Amino acid sequence: MCGRFVTPDIAEIERFWHIGRHNWRSPFSSIRQARFNVPPQQGAPENHVLGIRADADGTLELTDFQWWLLPSWSKEPTTTYSTFNARVENVATAASFKVPFRRHRCIIPARGWYEWQATPSGKQPWYFHAPDGSLLAFAGLWDRWTRGDKIIESCTIVVGEAPPEMIHLHNRAPFLIPAERQDAWLDPSLTDAEKVRELLLPPGEGSLIWHPVSKAVGNVRNSGSELTTPIPLP
Repeated sequence: MCGRFVTPDIAEIERFWHIGRHNWRSPFSSIRQARFNVPPQQGAPENHVLGIRADADGTLELTDFQWWLLPSWSKEPTTTYSTFNARVENVATAASFKVPFRRHRCIIPARGWYEWQATPSGKQPWYFHAPDGSLLAFAGLWDRWTRGDKIIESCTIVVGEAPPEMIHLHNRAPFLIPAERQDAWLDPSLTDAEKVRELLLPPGEGSLIWHPVSKAVGNVRNSGSELTTPIPLP
């Protein structure tokens, strides 16, 4: 699954995707900064993550989302079940995800993400990222919950089986949308679930590298860039 990742700062996203702050409205400066240990959360706007989506005419817009999808039909502004990841096996049929999968897709920009490997001495975290340090585009879905004047826009990251070269570390991984498929992924006119599913492919060989990092990343209170520094294994 994907339960922690590293967010770029807003300037990196704007440069990488050639996008302006078309839909920007968050007053929280923390969202504008790179963060190195972002967990999923409900009800904490200062911990929202940046996402890219397309409006009706295809113009890209940058916004911030709660990383824990809140379905538009929810009676309450929180959910009691986990929705920060959407499993590809049922994303087209699950009640929380089937409409966003067809109509509300987004990209969640990231520098990289963490997974934990089970070992005899405990869980060892690993950091996954692009070899050249370029930004990654997580396959995301978003939804908008509205009650009166209260609006919560939220997102989830689509995950599936890890590629064979990674599966010895962790059996699940987020889907990445490479540049050549991003227009189609963000296209609001593409609503056929089977065609959308065809856009979700494992990362190409050599597109990712990984290394072990400190177990300090397991504590969400730790947030410095040193969390991504390689460490020697015991």
